Amino acid sequence: MELVHWFRVLWITMTLLTFQYASNVEGRYHYHKRNKSASPPPTPAEDRGSPSPPSIAPPTLVEKPVAPTPAEDRGSPSPPSIAPPTPAEEPFAPPIPAEEPVAPSTPSIAPPTPVEEPVAPPTPAEEPVAPSTPSIAPPTPVEEPVAPPTPAEKPAAPSTPSIAPPTPVEEPVAPPTPAEKPAAPSTPSIAPPTPVEEPVAPPTPAEKPVAPSTPSITPPTPPPHVPSDPYPNDPGNNSSNSSDCVFNVMDYGAVGDGSADDTAAFRQAWKEACAVESGVVLAPSDYCFKITSTIFSGPCQAGLVFQVDGVLMPPDGPETWPTTDSLNQWLVFYRLDQMTFTGTGTIEGNGQKWWELPCKPHRGPKGSTLPGPCDSPAMIRFFMSSNLVVRGLRIQNSPKFHMKFDGCEGVLIEKISISSPKLSPNTDGIHIENTKSVAIYDSMISNGDDCISIGTGCANVDIMGVTCGPSHGISIGSLGVHNSRACVSNITVRNAVIRESDNGARIKTWQGGTGCVSGILFENIQMENVLNCLLVDQYYCLSKGCLNQTSAVLVTDLTYRNIKGTYDVRTPPIHFACSDTVACRNITLSEVELYPHEGELMDDPFCWNAYGIQETATIPPIDCLQEGEPQVAAEETKNMPSLQTALPPELANNVIRLYRECLRRVNNTIQNLSLIWCPGGGGFKTHKHETDPENIQTLKDKGLTNHILFESEKMSGRKFSSKS
Repeated sequence: MELVHWFRVLWITMTLLTFQYASNVEGRYHYHKRNKSASPPPTPAEDRGSPSPPSIAPPTLVEKPVAPTPAEDRGSPSPPSIAPPTPAEEPFAPPIPAEEPVAPSTPSIAPPTPVEEPVAPPTPAEEPVAPSTPSIAPPTPVEEPVAPPTPAEKPAAPSTPSIAPPTPVEEPVAPPTPAEKPAAPSTPSIAPPTPVEEPVAPPTPAEKPVAPSTPSITPPTPPPHVPSDPYPNDPGNNSSNSSDCVFNVMDYGAVGDGSADDTAAFRQAWKEACAVESGVVLAPSDYCFKITSTIFSGPCQAGLVFQVDGVLMPPDGPETWPTTDSLNQWLVFYRLDQMTFTGTGTIEGNGQKWWELPCKPHRGPKGSTLPGPCDSPAMIRFFMSSNLVVRGLRIQNSPKFHMKFDGCEGVLIEKISISSPKLSPNTDGIHIENTKSVAIYDSMISNGDDCISIGTGCANVDIMGVTCGPSHGISIGSLGVHNSRACVSNITVRNAVIRESDNGARIKTWQGGTGCVSGILFENIQMENVLNCLLVDQYYCLSKGCLNQTSAVLVTDLTYRNIKGTYDVRTPPIHFACSDTVACRNITLSEVELYPHEGELMDDPFCWNAYGIQETATIPPIDCLQEGEPQVAAEETKNMPSLQTALPPELANNVIRLYRECLRRVNNTIQNLSLIWCPGGGGFKTHKHETDPENIQTLKDKGLTNHILFESEKMSGRKFSSKS
């Protein structure tokens, strides 16, 4: 009886437990169902989606409620932990039992092991919540958006052997595409809570920022921009020319052995190249061509190129020079436009025998002056042409000027080399006159005269990157010879090196000339052991018989900036000898630092009638530069003409010059005087004879003593009488 009682108690207990378990399972199902409909994005479920795929098949295992009896016995401890969170209302146990047994179902053979599996789920009761969502066919696609689901589906394969419906497992796999679409909206909602998916979504925006970052790098790349060529149509810029346009002198009978006369071949090649656009006259490498004096004239088609890759030379010396040829120049390019003279070869002048001839007026026996110059030819002359380019050539040993430009406009000279011995006379490197818009860049010149000489009629000349010396420096002039008018303006010399030269930056004019030199800038120039680093010489003369004259070329707006280096102590590094009557004006000195190459610092730069300012202190100090504007000389008196006729011309001119200077030195306090005699030469150390007693006696003998005032130590500021 007692056994029956306990059996009833056990049966009732089992019944209650079974009912309780069913209720809990049903509640859990509805709980997950609500969670599924309320929040589709359980990311943790996606992380644990790998175990869930095996539980997808169980919908067919509805019959398995039979097994729950042991599961109920084993689940009794777990329901209490699950029951509180899930209020069970509707009994829909079939799918859920299939769910939980899914894990035990595979090992259904060994009930004891499932006992622990249901126990394990209770702790992750909420974790299985996520896996439980896949128990419904639609949720499974939700788990597929995660990268691991695909491998997770492979574990699902093992579950298929125990359960026939693996096919339904893969059928839900088909809808992943719609499932992925909801997954996209879910990512934004999940991104805040779950950092796991944030990195997934950001990668695409992370790559977008990379694209904007590249534009931030591109702006710096444009700055390294190659400046455009001033002559874009210049075929000399192209190393490869069409063979149809190349006229090789070898095809016209040139021999190229250095002794045969190849003049005819060059003239014929020129004639045919001149007739076509972008024609090229080619003197090929590995040959030496001798030609006599020739004029290559135009007009020609645009883009003509004269390309010398070999050696080109004239006859050797005056005795072999044809008597029918001009002695003034060797190669002449006349009336051309857009022409280029280029190549990798050498133009050899054979000037040694010409240099033995005197090419300038020179001193003869007993102080006499012999005439000159001689008729040595200039090597290359461009005449009445425009838009010219000279590039890349080596030019050497010219009889006289190496290159001469006369009456041209638009000239570019770059990357050439000019050389001749230091004592070769009158071998100017580049001489320009009556030529405008000239650029001379990145070239090396060493010779026996001016590296670059700028004659009258030149304007807008830019010289940059030139290395000069040994030579006579870079010169403007000589100007005003034979009382001529000369005008030069807007000349810039910058970033240059002048070494071992007789002059540095020089302006030279003859007395008696007229005109103006203006807008001159010498900037960023390095001097290396140079005589007369900064020189203005308005008393230029090739012999000592030159007369002083009243008219002169005006020099104004002259700037020296950042001139540094060393000088030869035999002469002052700064020498401004301006005209007596036409003072140099608006001279500006800034950052001039010149030190002796050897010996002690010279502190006496020379200035004569020079006006300007020092923006910075100079080395050596220059105190002789006068500030302000020059004062107008007092009106010449009626006795001046009689003085000029009464005295020898040289003496009269010197007296007049000194007269004007004395007026300036006493600040115009002397009135009613027609002549003032200033012993000491007024600073002109080259004219010592003015103070000779014999000359003074000559003035007395001519009855001009009443116009002579002898300078005293206290002359300045005093008012003098003409009778004193």
